[in-house]
Amino acid sequence: MSSNEEDPISKAFLGLAECEIETNKVEKKIEEYRLTQLKPIYTKRDEIISNIPGFWKIVLSQHNDFANYIRASDFKYIDNIESIKIDWINSNNFHIIIKFQGIRDDFPEQTIAKKCQRIIKEESDDLDEDIEEQIISEKSEIVWPKSYNHINPELIEDKTTKEGKKNYRMGMKSFFGWFKWTGLKPGKEFPHGDGLIQLIVDDLYPYCVRYYTEAQRDLADEASDSGSSEDEPLDLQE
Repeated sequence: MSSNEEDPISKAFLGLAECEIETNKVEKKIEEYRLTQLKPIYTKRDEIISNIPGFWKIVLSQHNDFANYIRASDFKYIDNIESIKIDWINSNNFHIIIKFQGIRDDFPEQTIAKKCQRIIKEESDDLDEDIEEQIISEKSEIVWPKSYNHINPELIEDKTTKEGKKNYRMGMKSFFGWFKWTGLKPGKEFPHGDGLIQLIVDDLYPYCVRYYTEAQRDLADEASDSGSSEDEPLDLQE
């Protein structure tokens, strides 16, 4: 194939690349506009949700994908989440704000803000070629439950022993370990911390009312089925 025949194809590829860049810019503007319109609605919704006892307990306990990130033993404290809010600075910078109710003699009431950032490949030279987008976060200070003292990484004095290593890994895999996740130490932090951030920001928070409604309907159906089976007469015939 001659160079004259290659030029139109090369130009076509360059044109497609330019179209992709322009498309991404437009999509970013749309997302910024979308957030601007949604933020006051979310604020209003947060206030309404605060009047529904156990709202987030129901949403989080019934969400299968969320459960994939959390150890079963953590749900004792997950159930004490009073509120989850997202404070968007812009579409790429946001804070996940989680308020916990306290548990007497074990876990204090506290509100934690986890600062997160999306880094887009076209806006940064720090990403690998195969990565289009990356989420990073700052460490957040949180008071761990006293019952977790043995796996709290900051309280483990000797991390070189077999027991110390085991407890350290357990602590980093707990939900409280996620608050220390930064995305800058692969393999040494809470596993898939970016996935949990995306799940909260892109799914759990925006669609929480839908999940709450579905969970309530499922609970009502289960109660109805249980009541129906109790009312049925016993079949005593062999």
